[in-house]
Amino acid sequence: MEPAATVTGWTRALPARGTARLRVALRDGRDRLIASDPGLGRLRQGLRAVLAVGTTVLVEQLYAQALGVPPILALLMGAIVAMLASTSVSEPSRQATLLTMGGVPVAASVGAGLGVVTSAHHLLGLTTFVVVSFVAVWVRRFGPRWFTYGFLAWQGFFFALFLHPPLRALPYLVGAILVASVWVGLLLLTFLWGDPQVRLRRTVQALRARARAGISVMIEVLDEPEAVKPRQRLRGQMVQLSEIALLMDGQLADSRALPPGLRPGQVRRWAVDIEIAMDDAAGAVVELARLKQRHELPREVDADVRQLLHALGWGEGPRGHEWVAALNRAPGPSIPAVRRLAWAAAELLLLVERWESGDLEDPARPGQTDDPLDLAEVPFEPVVTLFGGNLPGSAMAASNIGGDTVGRSRWSPSRWALTTRQALQAAVAAALAIVAGESISAQRYYWAVIAAFIAFTGASNAGETVRRSIARVAGTMAGLVGAIGLAHLTAGHQVATVVGLFSCIFLAFYLQQISYAAMIFFITLMLGQMYTLLNTFTDAVLVLRLEETAAGAAIGVVVSFLVLPTGTRATARAARAGFLRQLADLLDGCAVRLRGDAVSGTDADLLALSVGLDAWGRQVVRTFRAVTRGGLVRVDRGRLRHRLSLLGACGTHGRALASLVWEGHLVSHELAAACADLAAQARRLAEVGALPASGELAASVADTRERVSSVVGEVAGSAGPETVSGRQRELASMAIGRLADALALVAAR
Repeated sequence: MEPAATVTGWTRALPARGTARLRVALRDGRDRLIASDPGLGRLRQGLRAVLAVGTTVLVEQLYAQALGVPPILALLMGAIVAMLASTSVSEPSRQATLLTMGGVPVAASVGAGLGVVTSAHHLLGLTTFVVVSFVAVWVRRFGPRWFTYGFLAWQGFFFALFLHPPLRALPYLVGAILVASVWVGLLLLTFLWGDPQVRLRRTVQALRARARAGISVMIEVLDEPEAVKPRQRLRGQMVQLSEIALLMDGQLADSRALPPGLRPGQVRRWAVDIEIAMDDAAGAVVELARLKQRHELPREVDADVRQLLHALGWGEGPRGHEWVAALNRAPGPSIPAVRRLAWAAAELLLLVERWESGDLEDPARPGQTDDPLDLAEVPFEPVVTLFGGNLPGSAMAASNIGGDTVGRSRWSPSRWALTTRQALQAAVAAALAIVAGESISAQRYYWAVIAAFIAFTGASNAGETVRRSIARVAGTMAGLVGAIGLAHLTAGHQVATVVGLFSCIFLAFYLQQISYAAMIFFITLMLGQMYTLLNTFTDAVLVLRLEETAAGAAIGVVVSFLVLPTGTRATARAARAGFLRQLADLLDGCAVRLRGDAVSGTDADLLALSVGLDAWGRQVVRTFRAVTRGGLVRVDRGRLRHRLSLLGACGTHGRALASLVWEGHLVSHELAAACADLAAQARRLAEVGALPASGELAASVADTRERVSSVVGEVAGSAGPETVSGRQRELASMAIGRLADALALVAAR
């Protein structure tokens, strides 16, 4: 059914079919490009590396000239300090940046000093290398700042081995480190300082772009109702949307990121509402696709749904409202999925309009000036702590392995922190890599060590270590071929070589978050260009680097499986358990409000718990991906994907329920009891080592499902959907019922 305003003129205004497809392709490509780099973090990372390294090289040249010594030592050491500091130091304030940069020259100098002092005694130097590898990983327990210090100390030691400076050059080397640190600190405080408000605004743009990309995939789902791939792509879009919302939540830790007049709780609420509306739209479209597959969806309704999705995808607000009104007229509302889609579309349009107007005041609380989320006694705390401006890895799940340690020996490895276990792994891998590396080349053994050490950087379980090791070897191998070809092209052309070198630095750090293999590819190209500038390039040197890298990567994989292993499947189970416990906490919070027992601050807890559910959902996705791609044992990917979709459904319905309970002021002791029942079952499922659950637990969850379904059926039947409160009770009942269904399926499969 068409909206009241005829669309004939609009249809005539459409360009030719081929041009229309091109416009859609360009729009989707632009949205995916914006959404792929929320806040332009990767672009900023690449530019920071290039500007910091390029200008530091010039400053180090002046430093060497002032002392009247050859500049090569200062140039190389200064460049590595600039590269690492500029890409890893990302603090929310200038004061914190200054504090972190104050420790940079200390960490790098300690590492370089140990490398220079012990290099004269070969065995002592190798032993110190192993100790430095252990300490560099162990100090990560103290937070991101110490991650940077540990890595800088390790790289300082590494480059001391690489450059072979004499002991008398140590003061000059430390001076170069200090010069680089001071210069990069000045850059980070001035030219390279990122405005947090601009970063948040760009992240919001990425969130909206990802939502539009998701809507585009919804149209594909309707185009191919029997195909599996479009539905998988849609789930992927929803996961990426959740990640951007999490990134926004982390950015809200800095109060200066907020636009004028807005409070952090309001922005968090807005992002959560966007997620909920997109979840509902995606769920409705999947239901409509099933109806279409069974030939139960009227053609006129299908056409109206498509027009609405096109309006949303193009950001056409007025036309979107018209098509929402069209769907709310017969025969659309007779189909529950159509009514659900119309509500989700109206909510998305309203949320976009509220953001553009700068008024995020909750319409459900008219006239209330104070948001409970922003009261002085309820300080805002982000659910996730960003690492270098990015979301953290799977360490949260890996740290959750081990369960109850009561009664276990103090020295039992199960009581050790993840950083301690990884530090021991890194030390053992470094020792073995030294032995293997020296058997290949006594002069270049450190390449094997760096491959083994880096395997444990950014990896929290054995599967991720395998993936990183394979990616490092593949990137090095491809980079070797490219470096040889590029070196022959730029040989004798110094300007072209410098341009190639800095282009490789930019691309390496720009692609770091997307593909580790791509980063290593461009790092290898960069090394080839560096050797060309130093007139030491030979094909044999890069081939030797490949051999050493392969040996070190293989050792990293073996150690990750044999020395205090953090199993990939165990990490996935820990992530699933953390997700279910978070879901139980959210349901308990909903039960408190439904009983009418809420006190000041409960609203803030519900929203924070909803975002926390997103954070644990991301952990589940990352660890399940490691199981399917990084394990040595074949797994049933279809079964794991199905289980992942069920947990995702639990998260979707849990968020929707929390939103309804928070904004609707609902009081229902029956629904409160149902939430408490589901929370208890979620906690029991969290304690299960492997799914499906045992017969007794599965039966218990199934009984709870039947009991909850009966309760919500009665509540929904007496809700009176013609009133706002009745409609909210009906929606809350539906969310609880769907959640009960999803939990029962999780237990059974």
